[in-house]
Amino acid sequence: MINRTRVVTAATLALLWTMAAPAHATPQMFSQAKSAGMPVKNCQYCHVAAAPKKETFKPEDLNERGKWLLAEKDKTKAKSVNVEWLKNYPGGQ
Repeated sequence: MINRTRVVTAATLALLWTMAAPAHATPQMFSQAKSAGMPVKNCQYCHVAAAPKKETFKPEDLNERGKWLLAEKDKTKAKSVNVEWLKNYPGGQ
């Protein structure tokens, strides 16, 4: 009985961790952009909303910089946005 409880608990925690992992992408990108020397102060560096939600995200919710990053992702056929591309953004920092 104790082993079964541990297995169920471990499986539940693993499932929750897996579901939560994609939500860490935005803060990670924020940190990476800041580390790359970009003048990032909040999510509005690339988004229109101050606190965008992944569940309701639409490309229209991006500002010009965010739309440019999304276009670069599509152009390079990358799986995700690379914040290093911000150094090449034609609209300045």
